[in-house]
Amino acid sequence: METEFFTEYGDATRYKILEVIGKGSYGVVCAAIDTHTGEKVAIKKINDIFEHISDAIRILREVKLLRLLRHPDIVEIKRIMLPPSRREFRDIYVVFELMESDLHQVIKANDDLTHEHHRFFLYQMLRALKYMHTGK
Repeated sequence: METEFFTEYGDATRYKILEVIGKGSYGVVCAAIDTHTGEKVAIKKINDIFEHISDAIRILREVKLLRLLRHPDIVEIKRIMLPPSRREFRDIYVVFELMESDLHQVIKANDDLTHEHHRFFLYQMLRALKYMHTGK
């Protein structure tokens, strides 16, 4: 599974892939263990990042912003795995902290969410938004 996921990236030996935890329009997300720290992480593989310029710009914006933001309610980028050479730069691997679930999964799996759940989700989103707007 690791060889299929990482292709030829040099940092591939640092991570032990556990399972695929999500698929989206930009690529695949796997749960893994960082063998250097023992920490569980999520690795997002974004395929063919230069195929559509608008997608490349969105991906760059996401990565730049998330690298700057440090807040409990905003997912943290641990590292970005670079390709072995510029010529082979097609895919990008972004290593995030591993979250137990995401908001989409919680909403999809629970059709009995209470007003308290909704309030707590809104509270977390507003805290993160306030943090982003403070300019810290």
